[in-house]
Amino acid sequence: MAVTALLYFGPLLAGLAGFGWAIVPVFAAIFMLWLVIIRPQDFPRSVHDWARPEALVAFAARAAVQLLLVVMCFGIGRGIGGVMGSLPSIPTMLPIAISFLSIPLARMVWNPWEAQAMDNLLDDALTKIETGKLQGGDRAYGEAVLAPLNGLSDNVTEAELQDHLTALRALVDEGVTYDILVELVESGKASLAVKRALMLLGSDAGALERMQRQEVPVRVLQVLRDAPALVSQMAGRLTDALERDPELWHDLPNVSFLEGLRVSAPDASQALDALMAEVIAQAPGA
Repeated sequence: MAVTALLYFGPLLAGLAGFGWAIVPVFAAIFMLWLVIIRPQDFPRSVHDWARPEALVAFAARAAVQLLLVVMCFGIGRGIGGVMGSLPSIPTMLPIAISFLSIPLARMVWNPWEAQAMDNLLDDALTKIETGKLQGGDRAYGEAVLAPLNGLSDNVTEAELQDHLTALRALVDEGVTYDILVELVESGKASLAVKRALMLLGSDAGALERMQRQEVPVRVLQVLRDAPALVSQMAGRLTDALERDPELWHDLPNVSFLEGLRVSAPDASQALDALMAEVIAQAPGA
């Protein structure tokens, strides 16, 4: 957005400097060039496509819009200059160069083909939602969206993983995310980042409430039992969550399960003992 601002600043500066209206077509051409380079997918790709009447009409409409934007910026600049009562003396090429500079800079920070791929992905998901084909989250779509998570570094921070899970929640039903992560871990194809993400999801009180699934923490602890460090961290998070919200007790593992897990993951025994004590303390009627 900052780079794009340069595009509009050019005609604004030209108007402020009191240049004549003859410079407006130059800026209109720069605006159109910017549009073609930043949004190439919006334009025909072959001579045959350009020859179609609808393509020419669409191009003319876009050109008219860009011309209107230039006129507005130029007019605002002239108005500001008139109010100031004095016009700055600047070279004619300076505002033109400023606008033109936005084109290579914008292309450096914006990949139109990646943006189009993401747009297509989101459009496909919205279409499935609107047609009823996306019920609780489409599995293939969910797997595609979650795939990058499995490529994250083992050293990715917890805050970054939380950010990923928050972003995924806007795209995929959390129940689908949970199912996919569990299956990845069970298949032995999950990276440490995926295992850590599953641990965070399975010990998040808000996520548990939204998913409305029974025994999610139990299932997660089962599939992570060979990773005692994660079991210990998850037990600690569940203990803290249960202290804050006793209603979470119904979703948590029972004492018998935790005792069995303590035997298979002795390195996590301290955290599991603390969780058992809290589960006993918060039990209905205790």
